[in-house]
Amino acid sequence: MSYIIDSYFGLGDNIYQIPFVHKLAQSGEVFIYTPFPELFQFPNVYCYKPTTNLKLQLENMTNNGLYSRKSQHRPNGERLRFNYHQGFRNGLSIMRSFESIIPLEGDFYFKFTSTPSLKADEIKKRAEKRKKRLCVMRLPSIRKEWSCYPRIPFMEYFQICIDYLRQNYYIVTVGDIGNREEYAGIEPSNIDEKRDRRLVNHLGIWEVFDLLSKADLVVSPVCNILPICQILKKKSFFIYGGYVPHALLNDERFYQVGHVEPEPFCFCAPKGQYEHKCNKDIPQETLLNKLSETSRGD
Repeated sequence: MSYIIDSYFGLGDNIYQIPFVHKLAQSGEVFIYTPFPELFQFPNVYCYKPTTNLKLQLENMTNNGLYSRKSQHRPNGERLRFNYHQGFRNGLSIMRSFESIIPLEGDFYFKFTSTPSLKADEIKKRAEKRKKRLCVMRLPSIRKEWSCYPRIPFMEYFQICIDYLRQNYYIVTVGDIGNREEYAGIEPSNIDEKRDRRLVNHLGIWEVFDLLSKADLVVSPVCNILPICQILKKKSFFIYGGYVPHALLNDERFYQVGHVEPEPFCFCAPKGQYEHKCNKDIPQETLLNKLSETSRGD
């Protein structure tokens, strides 16, 4: 049996698809349209370039030698399409939505080995020289390509986290600021290394993967960092705004995911309300208690 997967093209969405592609490849050929063929280097899987206009996807597809040639392996078979937005309406998480199409039946393959990065190695050494653990942090930002304001938490919560962690952690920020993306608020102070500016000391996406693989703790708004931390098995903490609640992005089989979200939570994703003014208030005590629990591994 052969399968064609032409579904989501986002990095995080593609990571969520890994166990399902791996499962299908055990019984037949899989032809997948993806901007990130690095994630699907399994036997019986053939990757093809999709049509997209988003910056990270286009950048990774350019001169990428991991794609198959249609002249050698022409896509054919049953066409499968994941749709977690429909799953959200039915109260299903992303993983459970995908499982309604391809049952996993127990443990599943969810792994990735990052490409070694000299820049990431040097950052880790600087943290060790300071006798500190490494915390990789992504700050809230607005992408001009997809300005989903409801899901972005308040920037001041990240300053609170930095102030709490900085005595024991070497804090490094990652992102793509300046490339059709800007901070959603005033940049926090007391960051040890700023590696999130496109034109200054920037880390590319696969360098970020390697840095995350070396981290002792990751702190971020909800974004592709969540599934990245899962395939790398890294302890992570996520601060939510609104839009989609943690329960629909997480999975009980995931590795040490801590989170904090406003109460009541504004679940406006099913209505497609990208400009909705959600409740994003989180008491500082709640934020720090949740962060402390995650950093201790409770």
